[in-house]
Amino acid sequence: MDLGLNGRWALVCAASKGLGKGCAQALAREGVNLVVTARGEDALEATAAELRALHAGITVIAVVGDITTPEGRSAALAACPQVDILVTNAGGPPPGDFRQWGRDDWLRALDANMLTPIELIKACVDTMAARGFGRVVNITSAAVKAPLDILGLSNG
Repeated sequence: MDLGLNGRWALVCAASKGLGKGCAQALAREGVNLVVTARGEDALEATAAELRALHAGITVIAVVGDITTPEGRSAALAACPQVDILVTNAGGPPPGDFRQWGRDDWLRALDANMLTPIELIKACVDTMAARGFGRVVNITSAAVKAPLDILGLSNG
């Protein structure tokens, strides 16, 4: 299926494995140039090399960094010539018993899964609107719709 995305640019967060990697693979199949980011350099570089090998007609730029930090967001955004498609994603918070988590645990979960996507969207939305094209895909835990007892930080 041709989704009409050939030649567009996407920023895909947490793209070295899991859902982020799956999104990067699907976009690459559509001819989308990619900026992929993740914290783990080895896994990210392996994913970028795999995408380049399978999809010779696209550009794949790997940016190692923590997307939940201002520095990580700045580096990822600076590497992308334009963000036509933004895929927000971050590793989920750890499972456990909510009685064991402190304020800092809750704030880290909130920052990664809500505030980071908001900052990325704010950085991209005006240029998307000015060009008349833009897509935002927010990935978060399924636990926000169907709470799981050990995923309290995601449920919240």
